[in-house]
Amino acid sequence: MRRPPSYSDSFLIRSPSLQNTPVLEPLYIPEPFFIEPLKLDEPPLYHTVIIFILKGALHIFFISSFETLFYFLYVSASENTGIKNTIDAYYKPLIQSCNLWSNFSKGLILNIIKYEVNKTAIDTEGVRSATSRSRYNTGLLHLSIGYSTICLFIIGLSAFIIYLKKIQVKWQKLFLEHLAFVVVLALYEYFFYITIIYKYTTVSTAELNQYILDGLFQCVS
Repeated sequence: MRRPPSYSDSFLIRSPSLQNTPVLEPLYIPEPFFIEPLKLDEPPLYHTVIIFILKGALHIFFISSFETLFYFLYVSASENTGIKNTIDAYYKPLIQSCNLWSNFSKGLILNIIKYEVNKTAIDTEGVRSATSRSRYNTGLLHLSIGYSTICLFIIGLSAFIIYLKKIQVKWQKLFLEHLAFVVVLALYEYFFYITIIYKYTTVSTAELNQYILDGLFQCVS
């Protein structure tokens, strides 16, 4: 039995020997129909909220930790050094020149200190002030650590909820992104401090001399 002719055999269909072969119907290709894309289930709103809280807490935790270390270990020490350097502009020349003072000058200054200045009271007040300042600044350090601890607690609580609800989180990527951001921020702040803030010109010694001398003249005039 011969097979029915195909469209590729059209040259045979036109052959006289195949005149009685049935004519094939035209090829019909149906119109493509639209297939609706598969809709994935969207996560609940609280999933997004929990992840947002986790990211925010991580962000603040890394920044607050860096700021605490950077300020209390570097900036505060640098500020104290700057204040002492300003005082040394008067103090060091005075100490370095005291060997050149005459006995009369030494006696006069000694009498002024003895009768006009209560050295014991000043020493006591200085020690008390240093202790109070140290205690107060330590309290600020503990407060700053407390802020970081609160953020760490929020991170732990968010992670616990994520674990219970089986929320999908790429932990490694999340931590690396935030850590990389804080490292970049730390480098920027450090270089900004040493190139801008640390080099900022404050009140000069000449301006302080004018300020002190004007006050003395107001006292004696």
